Amino acid sequence: MPWPYATWDKAARRSLSRSDVTIPGWLVHLFRTGAGGLPPFLLTVPASDAPDLSEELAPLAAVCPARARAELEQRFPRGVPAEVRPLYADPEARAAELHAFLPRYWRAALAPYAATLRAATEEDILRRARTLATQGPEALLNAVGGIAVPGGVAVPGVMAVSGVSRLVLVPLLFGRGTPFSAVSPDGSEAALSYPVEGSAAVLVGEAPPERRADTPERGDRLEILIGRSRAGVVRALVVPTTTSDLAATLGLAPSTVSQHLTALVAAGVVRRRRAGVRVLYELDRPGVVLLRHLDHARGMRAAR
Repeated sequence: MPWPYATWDKAARRSLSRSDVTIPGWLVHLFRTGAGGLPPFLLTVPASDAPDLSEELAPLAAVCPARARAELEQRFPRGVPAEVRPLYADPEARAAELHAFLPRYWRAALAPYAATLRAATEEDILRRARTLATQGPEALLNAVGGIAVPGGVAVPGVMAVSGVSRLVLVPLLFGRGTPFSAVSPDGSEAALSYPVEGSAAVLVGEAPPERRADTPERGDRLEILIGRSRAGVVRALVVPTTTSDLAATLGLAPSTVSQHLTALVAAGVVRRRRAGVRVLYELDRPGVVLLRHLDHARGMRAAR
Protein backbone atom coordinates (compact mmCIF):
# COMPACT_ATOMS: atom_id res chain seq x y z
CA MET A 1 0.00 0.00 0.00
CA PRO A 2 1.66 3.28 -1.12
CA TRP A 3 1.95 6.54 0.79
CA PRO A 4 -0.21 8.04 2.22
CA TYR A 5 -2.20 4.92 3.16
CA ALA A 6 0.56 2.62 4.36
CA THR A 7 0.14 3.33 8.08
CA TRP A 8 -3.65 3.07 7.89
CA ASP A 9 -3.32 -0.15 5.88
CA LYS A 10 -1.24 -1.84 8.58
CA ALA A 11 -3.62 -0.78 11.35
CA ALA A 12 -6.69 -1.77 9.34
CA ARG A 13 -5.29 -5.21 8.53
CA ARG A 14 -4.62 -5.84 12.22
CA SER A 15 -8.11 -4.70 13.16
CA LEU A 16 -9.75 -6.79 10.43
CA SER A 17 -7.81 -9.84 11.56
CA ARG A 18 -8.79 -9.34 15.22
CA SER A 19 -12.43 -8.88 14.20
CA ASP A 20 -12.33 -11.94 11.92
CA VAL A 21 -13.45 -9.87 8.92
CA THR A 22 -12.39 -11.27 5.55
CA ILE A 23 -12.93 -9.40 2.29
CA PRO A 24 -14.79 -11.65 -0.21
CA GLY A 25 -12.39 -12.99 -2.81
CA TRP A 26 -14.69 -12.19 -5.72
CA LEU A 27 -14.85 -8.54 -4.59
CA VAL A 28 -11.05 -8.24 -4.42
CA HIS A 29 -10.64 -9.69 -7.92
CA LEU A 30 -13.44 -7.52 -9.33
CA PHE A 31 -11.83 -4.40 -7.89
CA ARG A 32 -8.34 -5.23 -9.14
CA THR A 33 -9.42 -6.14 -12.67
CA GLY A 34 -11.39 -2.92 -12.89
CA ALA A 35 -8.38 -0.69 -12.19
CA GLY A 36 -9.79 0.22 -8.81
CA GLY A 37 -13.41 0.48 -9.93
CA LEU A 38 -16.58 -1.59 -9.64
CA PRO A 39 -19.32 -2.30 -12.18
CA PRO A 40 -22.25 0.15 -12.21
CA PHE A 41 -24.78 -2.27 -10.71
CA LEU A 42 -22.82 -2.12 -7.43
CA LEU A 43 -22.68 1.70 -7.43
CA THR A 44 -25.70 3.86 -6.73
CA VAL A 45 -26.57 7.54 -6.58
CA PRO A 46 -26.97 8.60 -2.90
CA ALA A 47 -30.63 9.23 -2.13
CA SER A 48 -29.89 12.20 0.15
CA ASP A 49 -27.17 14.77 0.71
CA ALA A 50 -25.89 13.04 3.84
CA PRO A 51 -26.93 9.37 3.74
CA ASP A 52 -25.95 7.02 6.51
CA LEU A 53 -24.43 3.62 5.82
CA SER A 54 -27.75 1.77 5.92
CA GLU A 55 -29.23 4.13 3.31
CA GLU A 56 -26.28 3.67 1.00
CA LEU A 57 -26.41 -0.11 1.31
CA ALA A 58 -30.17 -0.40 0.77
CA PRO A 59 -29.95 -0.63 -3.07
CA LEU A 60 -27.90 -3.81 -2.74
CA ALA A 61 -31.12 -5.56 -1.74
CA ALA A 62 -32.58 -4.75 -5.15
CA VAL A 63 -29.79 -5.84 -7.49
CA CYS A 64 -31.20 -6.99 -10.84
CA PRO A 65 -29.58 -10.36 -11.78
CA ALA A 66 -30.01 -9.78 -15.52
CA ARG A 67 -28.33 -6.36 -15.33
CA ALA A 68 -25.52 -7.71 -13.15
CA ARG A 69 -24.74 -10.55 -15.57
CA ALA A 70 -24.90 -8.25 -18.60
CA GLU A 71 -22.45 -5.80 -17.03
CA LEU A 72 -20.08 -8.60 -16.00
CA GLU A 73 -20.14 -10.01 -19.55
CA GLN A 74 -19.33 -6.54 -20.87
CA ARG A 75 -16.54 -6.18 -18.35
CA PHE A 76 -15.07 -9.58 -19.21
CA PRO A 77 -15.67 -10.07 -22.96
CA ARG A 78 -13.42 -13.14 -23.01
CA GLY A 79 -15.40 -14.81 -20.26
CA VAL A 80 -16.07 -14.16 -16.60
CA PRO A 81 -13.03 -15.39 -14.62
CA ALA A 82 -13.40 -18.16 -12.08
CA GLU A 83 -12.79 -15.77 -9.18
CA VAL A 84 -15.87 -13.72 -10.15
CA ARG A 85 -18.09 -16.66 -11.09
CA PRO A 86 -19.85 -16.69 -7.67
CA LEU A 87 -21.13 -13.17 -8.40
CA TYR A 88 -22.18 -14.07 -11.93
CA ALA A 89 -23.93 -17.27 -10.83
CA ASP A 90 -25.96 -15.66 -8.04
CA PRO A 91 -25.81 -11.83 -8.03
CA GLU A 92 -28.53 -11.51 -5.39
CA ALA A 93 -26.76 -13.78 -2.91
CA ARG A 94 -23.41 -12.04 -3.39
CA ALA A 95 -25.07 -8.62 -3.03
CA ALA A 96 -26.57 -9.82 0.25
CA GLU A 97 -23.10 -10.99 1.30
CA LEU A 98 -21.73 -7.53 0.50
CA HIS A 99 -24.60 -5.91 2.41
CA ALA A 100 -23.61 -7.88 5.53
CA PHE A 101 -19.85 -7.44 5.04
CA LEU A 102 -19.57 -3.67 4.58
CA PRO A 103 -20.84 -2.60 8.05
CA ARG A 104 -18.38 -5.01 9.69
CA TYR A 105 -15.57 -3.65 7.51
CA TRP A 106 -16.53 -0.08 8.44
CA ARG A 107 -16.45 -0.82 12.17
CA ALA A 108 -13.07 -2.56 11.99
CA ALA A 109 -11.16 -0.47 9.45
CA LEU A 110 -12.74 2.98 9.29
CA ALA A 111 -14.73 3.77 12.43
CA PRO A 112 -11.57 4.62 14.47
CA TYR A 113 -10.89 7.40 11.95
CA ALA A 114 -14.48 8.66 11.68
CA ALA A 115 -13.90 12.05 13.30
CA THR A 116 -10.84 12.82 11.19
CA LEU A 117 -12.53 11.68 7.99
CA ARG A 118 -15.64 13.71 8.78
CA ALA A 119 -13.63 16.85 9.51
CA ALA A 120 -11.72 16.57 6.24
CA THR A 121 -14.82 16.00 4.10
CA GLU A 122 -16.84 18.73 5.81
CA GLU A 123 -14.05 21.22 5.25
CA ASP A 124 -13.84 20.25 1.60
CA ILE A 125 -17.62 20.52 1.15
CA LEU A 126 -17.52 24.06 2.57
CA ARG A 127 -14.74 24.93 0.12
CA ARG A 128 -16.72 23.55 -2.83
CA ALA A 129 -19.84 25.37 -1.66
CA ARG A 130 -17.93 28.66 -1.74
CA THR A 131 -16.83 27.91 -5.30
CA LEU A 132 -20.42 27.18 -6.32
CA ALA A 133 -21.75 30.33 -4.63
CA THR A 134 -19.09 32.72 -5.94
CA GLN A 135 -18.13 31.24 -9.32
CA GLY A 136 -21.08 29.12 -10.41
CA PRO A 137 -21.70 25.44 -11.26
CA GLU A 138 -19.35 25.29 -14.24
CA ALA A 139 -16.40 26.36 -12.10
CA LEU A 140 -17.34 23.79 -9.47
CA LEU A 141 -17.55 20.99 -12.05
CA ASN A 142 -14.23 22.03 -13.53
CA ALA A 143 -12.63 21.94 -10.07
CA VAL A 144 -13.65 18.30 -9.57
CA GLY A 145 -12.76 17.14 -13.07
CA GLY A 146 -16.16 17.46 -14.73
CA ILE A 147 -17.41 19.37 -17.74
CA ALA A 148 -20.88 20.86 -18.13
CA VAL A 149 -22.54 19.72 -21.35
CA PRO A 150 -26.03 20.62 -22.63
CA GLY A 151 -28.47 19.04 -20.20
CA GLY A 152 -25.88 16.98 -18.41
CA VAL A 153 -22.31 16.43 -17.30
CA ALA A 154 -19.24 14.67 -18.68
CA VAL A 155 -15.92 13.48 -17.29
CA PRO A 156 -13.42 12.57 -20.01
CA GLY A 157 -12.85 8.82 -20.04
CA VAL A 158 -15.26 8.21 -17.15
CA MET A 159 -18.83 9.24 -17.85
CA ALA A 160 -21.03 11.31 -20.10
CA VAL A 161 -24.73 11.65 -19.27
CA SER A 162 -27.44 14.02 -20.42
CA GLY A 163 -30.89 14.79 -19.09
CA VAL A 164 -29.61 14.80 -15.52
CA SER A 165 -31.79 16.72 -13.09
CA ARG A 166 -29.71 15.92 -9.99
CA LEU A 167 -25.95 15.54 -9.74
CA VAL A 168 -24.38 14.39 -6.47
CA LEU A 169 -20.70 15.09 -5.87
CA VAL A 170 -19.13 12.53 -3.56
CA PRO A 171 -15.94 13.64 -1.70
CA LEU A 172 -13.50 10.75 -1.70
CA LEU A 173 -10.68 10.29 0.81
CA PHE A 174 -9.73 6.77 -0.27
CA GLY A 175 -9.19 7.10 -3.97
CA ARG A 176 -6.35 7.57 -6.38
CA GLY A 177 -6.61 7.66 -10.16
CA THR A 178 -9.93 7.24 -11.96
CA PRO A 179 -12.96 8.43 -9.98
CA PHE A 180 -16.14 6.40 -9.82
CA SER A 181 -19.46 7.45 -11.27
CA ALA A 182 -23.01 6.17 -11.04
CA VAL A 183 -26.23 6.90 -12.92
CA SER A 184 -29.75 6.08 -11.77
CA PRO A 185 -31.67 3.50 -13.88
CA ASP A 186 -33.81 6.21 -15.48
CA GLY A 187 -30.81 8.47 -16.13
CA SER A 188 -32.24 11.43 -14.22
CA GLU A 189 -29.67 11.32 -11.43
CA ALA A 190 -25.91 10.89 -11.42
CA ALA A 191 -23.10 10.76 -8.88
CA LEU A 192 -19.46 11.63 -9.40
CA SER A 193 -16.65 11.17 -6.91
CA TYR A 194 -13.68 13.46 -6.59
CA PRO A 195 -10.59 13.48 -4.33
CA VAL A 196 -10.76 15.68 -1.26
CA GLU A 197 -8.09 18.37 -1.29
CA GLY A 198 -5.40 17.47 1.21
CA SER A 199 -6.69 13.91 1.55
CA ALA A 200 -3.14 12.61 1.26
CA ALA A 201 -2.41 14.09 4.68
CA VAL A 202 -5.40 12.65 6.53
CA LEU A 203 -4.12 9.15 7.21
CA VAL A 204 -0.34 9.58 7.18
CA GLY A 205 -0.04 9.59 10.96
CA GLU A 206 -0.49 6.85 13.49
CA ALA A 207 -3.78 5.09 13.94
CA PRO A 208 -5.93 7.04 16.42
CA PRO A 209 -4.90 5.68 19.80
CA GLU A 210 -7.72 4.63 22.07
CA ARG A 211 -5.58 4.37 25.19
CA ARG A 212 -2.57 6.68 24.90
CA ALA A 213 -0.09 6.89 27.72
CA ASP A 214 2.03 9.97 28.38
CA THR A 215 5.24 7.97 27.97
CA PRO A 216 6.83 8.62 24.55
CA GLU A 217 7.42 5.68 22.25
CA ARG A 218 11.07 4.73 22.10
CA GLY A 219 12.75 6.38 19.11
CA ASP A 220 9.81 8.70 18.38
CA ARG A 221 11.53 12.09 18.27
CA LEU A 222 8.34 14.14 18.10
CA GLU A 223 6.88 12.45 21.19
CA ILE A 224 10.17 12.72 23.08
CA LEU A 225 10.29 16.45 22.34
CA ILE A 226 6.73 17.53 23.14
CA GLY A 227 5.10 14.55 24.84
CA ARG A 228 2.97 11.75 23.48
CA SER A 229 -0.51 13.26 23.73
CA ARG A 230 0.61 16.64 22.38
CA ALA A 231 2.38 14.89 19.50
CA GLY A 232 -0.91 13.16 18.77
CA VAL A 233 -2.62 16.56 18.55
CA VAL A 234 0.02 17.82 16.11
CA ARG A 235 -0.32 14.74 13.92
CA ALA A 236 -4.10 15.02 13.88
CA LEU A 237 -3.96 18.64 12.71
CA VAL A 238 -2.79 17.83 9.20
CA VAL A 239 -6.43 18.64 8.39
CA PRO A 240 -8.48 21.47 9.96
CA THR A 241 -10.19 20.04 13.04
CA THR A 242 -12.33 21.21 15.95
CA THR A 243 -11.49 20.67 19.60
CA SER A 244 -14.33 18.19 20.07
CA ASP A 245 -13.35 16.14 17.02
CA LEU A 246 -9.75 16.06 18.21
CA ALA A 247 -10.84 14.83 21.61
CA ALA A 248 -12.97 12.07 20.05
CA THR A 249 -10.19 11.02 17.67
CA LEU A 250 -7.43 10.93 20.27
CA GLY A 251 -9.45 9.62 23.21
CA LEU A 252 -8.50 12.63 25.33
CA ALA A 253 -10.64 14.91 27.48
CA PRO A 254 -11.70 18.10 25.66
CA SER A 255 -10.09 20.16 28.42
CA THR A 256 -6.76 18.38 27.82
CA VAL A 257 -6.98 18.96 24.08
CA SER A 258 -7.82 22.61 24.70
CA GLN A 259 -4.70 23.02 26.87
CA HIS A 260 -2.51 21.47 24.18
CA LEU A 261 -4.03 23.67 21.48
CA THR A 262 -3.53 26.82 23.57
CA ALA A 263 0.16 26.00 23.99
CA LEU A 264 0.63 25.06 20.33
CA VAL A 265 -1.06 28.26 19.14
CA ALA A 266 1.10 30.33 21.50
CA ALA A 267 4.20 28.62 20.08
CA GLY A 268 3.15 29.41 16.51
CA VAL A 269 2.91 25.73 15.59
CA VAL A 270 -0.88 25.78 15.17
CA ARG A 271 -3.24 28.45 13.93
CA ARG A 272 -6.88 29.00 14.77
CA ARG A 273 -9.61 30.26 12.43
CA ARG A 274 -13.38 30.46 12.40
CA ALA A 275 -15.56 28.73 9.77
CA GLY A 276 -19.16 29.73 10.39
CA VAL A 277 -20.01 28.72 13.94
CA ARG A 278 -17.04 26.37 14.24
CA VAL A 279 -13.49 27.14 15.37
CA LEU A 280 -10.97 25.10 13.40
CA TYR A 281 -7.35 24.39 14.27
CA GLU A 282 -4.68 23.42 11.74
CA LEU A 283 -0.90 23.30 11.47
CA ASP A 284 0.81 26.57 10.68
CA ARG A 285 4.02 26.61 8.65
CA PRO A 286 6.31 25.88 11.64
CA GLY A 287 4.06 22.96 12.56
CA VAL A 288 4.33 21.49 9.08
CA VAL A 289 8.12 21.78 9.27
CA LEU A 290 8.17 20.23 12.74
CA LEU A 291 6.08 17.27 11.63
CA ARG A 292 8.04 16.84 8.43
CA HIS A 293 11.40 16.60 10.15
CA LEU A 294 10.56 14.77 13.37
CA ASP A 295 7.67 12.42 12.59
CA HIS A 296 9.75 9.39 11.60
CA ALA A 297 10.50 11.19 8.30
CA ARG A 298 6.97 10.17 7.22
CA GLY A 299 4.00 11.78 5.71
CA MET A 300 4.82 15.46 5.37
CA ARG A 301 8.01 14.89 3.37
CA ALA A 302 5.85 14.43 0.30
CA ALA A 303 4.50 17.96 0.82
CA ARG A 304 7.84 19.62 0.17
